[in-house]
Amino acid sequence: MRSYWGILLSCILLSGCGTETMNAIELRPLSSYRVEQDPEIALTEQTKKQLLTYCERRPTDVLPTKRAKVAEVTFRHPLYEVLGSKTVKYFAAGDERYITCANSSQLMERTFAVESIPEFETLDEERFEESEIASTIEFDQVSDLNQLAKTFNLNDGHEEIVEDSAFHYTTPDTGAIYVTFETVRDGRTLDPIIEPKLFPFKSGENEGYVFLTSRADDRLTLQIGDAPSLKQLVLPNMFEASYMKVDPKEEALSLEGEHRKLMKRIILSDQPIVEDVANQSSLTLSKTYGTVLEIWGHVRRPALNKMSSRPADGETRLAVFESNQDTVWLDGPKTQELFDALSHIQPHEKASTAVKIGVLHLYEELTEQSFDVWKTETELYVVDQQSSKTYKLPTTDYFQTNQP
Repeated sequence: MRSYWGILLSCILLSGCGTETMNAIELRPLSSYRVEQDPEIALTEQTKKQLLTYCERRPTDVLPTKRAKVAEVTFRHPLYEVLGSKTVKYFAAGDERYITCANSSQLMERTFAVESIPEFETLDEERFEESEIASTIEFDQVSDLNQLAKTFNLNDGHEEIVEDSAFHYTTPDTGAIYVTFETVRDGRTLDPIIEPKLFPFKSGENEGYVFLTSRADDRLTLQIGDAPSLKQLVLPNMFEASYMKVDPKEEALSLEGEHRKLMKRIILSDQPIVEDVANQSSLTLSKTYGTVLEIWGHVRRPALNKMSSRPADGETRLAVFESNQDTVWLDGPKTQELFDALSHIQPHEKASTAVKIGVLHLYEELTEQSFDVWKTETELYVVDQQSSKTYKLPTTDYFQTNQP
């Protein structure tokens, strides 16, 4: 009986006597970064580590509305730009100190109350002057369309700003405006035709413009942003029309919190639109003229205890294999296959005949993990460099390596 239990225990430890699998992926924060910051700020390695440690926690705080943004530091991957960056901002609010963190792939910043950081506290007093931060987006109608066209270098031979469609806006220092579209045609509301859009805004980019342009091919384009980063949305062909009228709803508009609000309507018709449309419903107008496009918006602000949402295209992953002979970057499907294999893999003691053939590096955004790779004629093993755990991969052709 004692012998039986000894064999069973060995099977469990080595995972060679059953189908038990584990997740070998334990991605960890990068140990080295390319840091971008003001020349007058000299962060020690300890402070950098402290900031990044805060950013790995789950957020539990929100920024006070009255505060000063003191400093900003951006951490980038030292080798692979595609893996993005992490921006950390330091705020003062009275005697309280906060940092916000956001990866370049994330829409909202995460906020943490922190102890004061000496390197930032020695900066000029002007940086600590507080101001009241708005929680609304304010829109004011723009009347000088020619000046707006010059600001954005629009070629009037290709596109023209639609009358009554242009607004200047100011935003809070972090969050997003969520825009949805409703199409009313011939007296009924159609199923969604244009996908909702999320337009993030952040510190230092608190002003911009939103306007419609009519292009030479008769397509309508919604444009939003500032000169360096103007975002465009070309509307589908069904919104082409011989005549068009914009009902801006109000000369000044405020979007507050999560309250959804109608920002403007576009009436599209094959006949001239000469009457005042402001007091008529979209259903009524659509019966008379054909099509009405409603543009709705609301503000999305960072929420307490919630992590940032990822964009629709998902995370960026990279796998790199280094040997004495060469370096192999796995392509997209091969990288996904390898991550899948490592997330459902058997722990296994490597064979005594195995020979080390290189090192495998895994990256996802600003995290990394490294494995030593060992090989026999028929088997492939990986050993986590930090935990020393050994796993057996189910195939040997991931890295196109020569036989040992």
